[in-house]
Amino acid sequence: MIRLMASVMLILAPTGSAIAACPQDLAVYEGVEGIGELNFRGGSAEATRQIALLYPEVEPVIGYLTADPVIGRIEMVIPLNCPQGDVTGEELAECVVYSSALYAINHAGDVSPLPQSEAPAAEQILLPNLASALWENPQFDDSGPKSHPAEIFKLAGCQE
Repeated sequence: MIRLMASVMLILAPTGSAIAACPQDLAVYEGVEGIGELNFRGGSAEATRQIALLYPEVEPVIGYLTADPVIGRIEMVIPLNCPQGDVTGEELAECVVYSSALYAINHAGDVSPLPQSEAPAAEQILLPNLASALWENPQFDDSGPKSHPAEIFKLAGCQE
C-alpha cells in the first residue's frame, strides 16, 4: 500500500510542477463557484491576446486582452454582435457586454494585477462582475450561459 501511494505521488508530482511553470498565455482555468472554463490564447506583442470562455452547450465567448498603460493592468473586453468594418467608438461601446481589469489571486488570498503573458500563470483569476454581464444578457439571444457563470477561476492546466 505504501509503495502504491508513493507511485501515485510520483506520477502526480510532475503535473503539479508543470502547471506551476505554465506561462500565463497558455494557462487553463476552471470556475470555482459557478460554471465556466478560461483558456488563454497567447499572441505576439503585435497580436491581440485572447481568452476563450467555455460554458456547457454554448458557443465559446471570446474576450480580448489589452494592456492599459494608464492603470498598468491587463483589461479584457467581450464584444458581442458588433458591426463589421470600421466602427465608431459609440458603436463599439454599444456591443461590448463586458469590460474590466483582470486580477490574480494567490494562495494567501492577495489580489494583484494579472501577470504578463510570459510570466508564470496566476493561481486564480478574478473577473469582477462577469456573471452579471453574461448571465441572461439579452444580447446573447438565449445562446449565453444557462447557469451562473463563475467570476473566480483556479488554475487547472497548461496548453503545452
